[in-house]
Amino acid sequence: MMLEYGGCSHRGKIRKSNEDYYYIPVKNKIDKLAIVADGMGGHKSGELASHMAVDSILEFLKSHKDSDEYTNNPVVLIEGSMEASNSRIFSYAEANEECKGMGTTLVMAYFHEGKAYLGHVGDSRAYLIRGGKVRQLTKDHSLVQELLDNGTITIEEVENHPQKNIITRALGTDEKIETDCNQIALEANDIILLCSDGLILHVDLQQNIELLESHNSMQELASTLVQKALDKGGLDNITVVAIKYYGMVKEG
Repeated sequence: MMLEYGGCSHRGKIRKSNEDYYYIPVKNKIDKLAIVADGMGGHKSGELASHMAVDSILEFLKSHKDSDEYTNNPVVLIEGSMEASNSRIFSYAEANEECKGMGTTLVMAYFHEGKAYLGHVGDSRAYLIRGGKVRQLTKDHSLVQELLDNGTITIEEVENHPQKNIITRALGTDEKIETDCNQIALEANDIILLCSDGLILHVDLQQNIELLESHNSMQELASTLVQKALDKGGLDNITVVAIKYYGMVKEG
């Protein structure tokens, strides 16, 4: 499986620190994996939560991905890694009074045998860019999404809703966590985009489809999207990870 990765993160123009954190493969680390986490909590607790989430997921995958229980079951592997991450953050917050209530959203993509397996909690998102179209692959765990789903508000009311930033699920805020995990069969030249809500706040991806498909480098694409969000206000931390799938490696 041939994959190209790029990642970029910025604290934005307003926030004093960057509580986002991301992972793309580096030497001696887990490959075929990408993660974006958006932490929350005062006194650097959000920053700690996002780092802790990513690090614990990496540890879990490194220990379990080749075991018989998980080798051919990526969904169970992803769910297990997020549950382990949730437990670590929650336990740490319980033991450290200054970190009470800390947590993080998270979206991850694990690539296996021509498919992308996606896990997420909160309002960080995954998108598929294919054939001139952008498709959102995750559904936000947020109050406005629930209001939209039950018909209380319309799609037009979502953008300016006063409770737009309230999320209903996050890693570390409760002892038990309900996660979403789904999969998609990949086609050559697909791009999977993972991002924190700081990007979506400013950038309409479908309106920028030509930009998305014009970059040969995934690092350039991630950096360009972050800069575009900064140019339009940069009101929040902004993180983008882009992964391009070139197809399966032929044997022999």
